[in-house]
Amino acid sequence: MPGNRYTRRTALELVGTAAVIDLAGVATAQSDENGESGEQLPIVLAGRTEYWYGVAPEEIEGEENPALNFEEGREYELVWINVDGAEHELIVEDEDGGELEASDSSETAGEAVSMSFEASENAAEYYCEYHPETMRGGVEFDGGFDLSSHDHAEHEHEHDGAGNETDEDDGDAGY
Repeated sequence: MPGNRYTRRTALELVGTAAVIDLAGVATAQSDENGESGEQLPIVLAGRTEYWYGVAPEEIEGEENPALNFEEGREYELVWINVDGAEHELIVEDEDGGELEASDSSETAGEAVSMSFEASENAAEYYCEYHPETMRGGVEFDGGFDLSSHDHAEHEHEHDGAGNETDEDDGDAGY
């Protein structure tokens, strides 16, 4: 786009920089059905005026405006990263368009915004307050994503001081 100083490459570099953040560090304590507590990784999206981009978990990685899969009554941490420097704010709404949850807004490229909320089956969609036509995705209640930190430990990658992955077999991350 003419005049748009944020290219796809720039957006991916910002997402990559944010991915260096140890997402397990923002994991939230959860209790499973047996009452045992564990860590839960956040759901991570990247925001740009054209769409929300799925970063984590793996089920939504690389998808534009991915459907978010929740479990009724479960507490979630949702993190979104501003990748284009435009103002964004993530809102979860019900079927009637009523606001259920809202994050803080950001217009700083590279900034990560976090919000915690309890999933309610009233939730129908999520969108950006400032770009509601292009940045909009659905909400599903199909048992929720597997966000347990122990299952994701085997997928962790080492990074060098510049934030580059050092795993030789990983190759292109699919961006």
